[in-house]
Amino acid sequence: ATWILRVYGILSKLSLLYTLSEIQSGQTSVDSSHVHLLHLITVAHMVQILLTFEAAMDQDSGATEEEELTCQLYNTLRKHLGSVLPDVSSGWQLLHRLKVGILPFLRAAALFFHYLNSSVPPTDLMATSVCPPTCCCFTKCVCQYRWCRHPVLKQTLQGGQDFIRFPRESNKLIDLPEDYSVLINQASSFTCPRSGGDKSRAPTLCLVCGAMLCSQSYCCQVEVDGEDVGACTAHTFTCGAGVGLFLRVRESQVLFVAGKTKGCFYPPPFLDDYGETDQGLKRGNPLHLCLERYRKIERLWRQHGIPEVIGHAQEANQTLVAIDWQHL
Repeated sequence: ATWILRVYGILSKLSLLYTLSEIQSGQTSVDSSHVHLLHLITVAHMVQILLTFEAAMDQDSGATEEEELTCQLYNTLRKHLGSVLPDVSSGWQLLHRLKVGILPFLRAAALFFHYLNSSVPPTDLMATSVCPPTCCCFTKCVCQYRWCRHPVLKQTLQGGQDFIRFPRESNKLIDLPEDYSVLINQASSFTCPRSGGDKSRAPTLCLVCGAMLCSQSYCCQVEVDGEDVGACTAHTFTCGAGVGLFLRVRESQVLFVAGKTKGCFYPPPFLDDYGETDQGLKRGNPLHLCLERYRKIERLWRQHGIPEVIGHAQEANQTLVAIDWQHL
């Protein structure tokens, strides 16, 4: 939803702008202005978490001061939004969700301010600079936010849209079947979207979004920046900002692509009973998913290591440089 703030991005940008303005005066440490900004952004993030709260089963526990103040903050939001937010009687639910949801932001903020002022350990910064959710000032701040009463916010919450909930899950590659024959059957039924129902000669699966593409075919070439490129290369610019990883189903081969002119082949995560890959499906042995190999590919993708792997592969094998990767 567009109303959801990217809180850490706002915090880092505003803090850097303030720090740059203070460099000329010789003050570069984390001062009260930085802490005030951190408190303000933390309040906004807490409101995000509570607005997207999903009620679950209550857990019996004695009402603590933290739970009561968290309920007070939540009820303040309900007061401005009417019946849009569910009625929650358990302060434990709210407090638990608040702590779990805000922890990733506080960790990132602590490391950010640690590097702004290396003399402050990040653990001390989290303990001393971050206002805990027990502060009554949070409720007072929310009461002053006129946007809580904005009709667009109420309409968005009532619209049943998919909200960004916290803590956010890490991006991951698609789930692959344990038996490779499932992918073979899926590829055999795939038809080229531009050739009137003809079978695709090289069906290729995007491991990021799960789209099946018609690779190595002139029928599915599109123009990107004035140059005709294949379906996989074109897909990388809409799915992975120019970087993509695919599974060539009929070859049992992983394809890494970076830009229009760079790429390499990578061992697939499917192995036979002897623990070997079967690139090209020449032996015809049954293949099964090796989660350890697939997680390795996923780590490369998460750590933005695909271009580096391509670079090393092309240095070691010059024949990869001559391949027209843009036509795949």
